[in-house]
Amino acid sequence: MIFLIISCNQQNKESKVKEVKNYDEKGKLIVYSENVYCDLWSKNKNLDVTVIDTFCINQKARAIRDIKNGKLIYFDFHPQELDKMAKILCNYGIETQEQLRRDVKIGGFEPYCYEYEMHREISRKYGAKFIDSIFRVAQKEYILENPNEAYIEDGIDLRGKYLKKK
Repeated sequence: MIFLIISCNQQNKESKVKEVKNYDEKGKLIVYSENVYCDLWSKNKNLDVTVIDTFCINQKARAIRDIKNGKLIYFDFHPQELDKMAKILCNYGIETQEQLRRDVKIGGFEPYCYEYEMHREISRKYGAKFIDSIFRVAQKEYILENPNEAYIEDGIDLRGKYLKKK
């Protein structure tokens, strides 16, 4: 048992060393993992490395496979309208998922490759304004169903736009 634990620890150390010992043609360290990048950056804020984002590459490949198999997913962060958008998009064979996003991009790593590929395919297939128009319909329905709830966009309460004055 002790031999297995020592062996696993040694393999973990070797895999980290292998990742760190890869260099590009200019002699810059190649980093394949966001976690490794963060670890290196925490030790050296002036980190100068070459990033190869294998996570993104794999996510993009998975999205392309899913698209070829007829699967489309729209990712959104508008929780109020998401249910309404889901009902409309379902008519087009598009699934929806809520997406909680981070605004920080670490190094050269792209955290939303699958989502971007899906968005690109939806825009290609249905047009650049498709999602925007569906969102506006869902937004209007939400406001009409919730007339007593303020709905502020760009500093303006949109209830005045959609609710008829008596």
